[in-house]
Amino acid sequence: MTDPRHDITYACGELQRRLKAKEIPDRQLVRFALLALGQVALEEGMASAKPLAKELQAAATPHEERWTDALDSEISLAVAEHVGSVDPRYLDHPTYDFTYTVAARERLEARLRAMEAMSATVDEKLLDQVSAADERLAPYLEARQDNDADA
Repeated sequence: MTDPRHDITYACGELQRRLKAKEIPDRQLVRFALLALGQVALEEGMASAKPLAKELQAAATPHEERWTDALDSEISLAVAEHVGSVDPRYLDHPTYDFTYTVAARERLEARLRAMEAMSATVDEKLLDQVSAADERLAPYLEARQDNDADA
């Protein structure tokens, strides 16, 4: 596992490098930064994440429009992955990969906490979709926990 603080510093440096090279930030860099910042927010709390978020935003300011577009794209794709993965047609399949789904949901949560740390807005419709998907998934996870407890 990498050090999320180091990853944020790397992302800031990469944003600055891209500015000098007249390159634009892409969704992959945004994902990298969001996951690192979100990890700090989840593990250490928002008070620790906010200063790092400000550092990241300062580095992104010269790229603000492209940065915002990439943030929106990354969040939309992460939500779509989660929502699509909890389609009831899949949840009932005997080889459904709950481990992957839970890990993907944790990464989505990291992204959402990073957005919160940066005071960036997430479309309410997307948040509603996440809540609905979580509600669909919850009984399956509870059943798995009950089965694990009985084993």
